Amino acid sequence: MPNDAEIIAGPEISEEFMQLEEFCTENVGQELAYLQLASSNPLEMDPVTLAFCMRHLLRLSGELMELILKSLDSDPPPEFATVLKARGIQLDKTHASNLRDIFFAFRDAANPEQRSKIVRALQLMTMGRERHRVVLSLGESYTPPEEGWTLEDFGGDELAMEAVRSVEQEAGPKFEEI
Repeated sequence: MPNDAEIIAGPEISEEFMQLEEFCTENVGQELAYLQLASSNPLEMDPVTLAFCMRHLLRLSGELMELILKSLDSDPPPEFATVLKARGIQLDKTHASNLRDIFFAFRDAANPEQRSKIVRALQLMTMGRERHRVVLSLGESYTPPEEGWTLEDFGGDELAMEAVRSVEQEAGPKFEEI
């Protein structure tokens, strides 16, 4: 894959990436506090939190980033063992102990579902680093509530609720009468 080729991320990981960006905005400057929390109980952390606390503390080789980018729309993502075998992860020296605790916990986890969290976190981090190449698939992941919007969803603002309803109606399927 050429280094400037666009990569289309699947809807699920695109949604998680948007959550990561929002989480980063809300918690800027708290990375080390979250790293301490994550290193004390890594297997209980979600991929967004893991990606947030490690994003500035890991260097990933170009080869590893390409492996990870290729997996953005595939199901399942690469195994954690495959990622480790690529030998493309360099830990920040100051925080290496905490980072090792996290990686070793996932390496030693018996449950493959648990190990997939760290792979997802690496995918999210790589998406952030290669954002100019990644195309998010957000349109497919949005669905309005089945029971419909209520005034409470908009804090009592009728204009906001009507605006959302009109946009949803415009974006809905168009049928031509015959």
